[in-house]
Amino acid sequence: MVDPADTVTRSLPQPTRMQFVSESRVYTTLLDQDLLGDWTVMQSWGGKGSQRGGGKVTHVENFEAGMELLQAIAKRRARNGYSLVK
Repeated sequence: MVDPADTVTRSLPQPTRMQFVSESRVYTTLLDQDLLGDWTVMQSWGGKGSQRGGGKVTHVENFEAGMELLQAIAKRRARNGYSLVK
């Protein structure tokens, strides 16, 4: 991405992804910045071995707000018996 202020090329930020699993379910989050510079947290979930699941996209103000949301999601998943996949 080129910064219009000084025409220096900078790389786009790398997405931050976390995946959680339980005995029968999978839950994935992704914090990413689109080409317009907007930050979003994408969440998806589903049952292992089933066609059921869902997802949602939440727009956040900046990277820090997105990381706070990911931390809150991680706490909730841990409280509900999910394990973080590394």
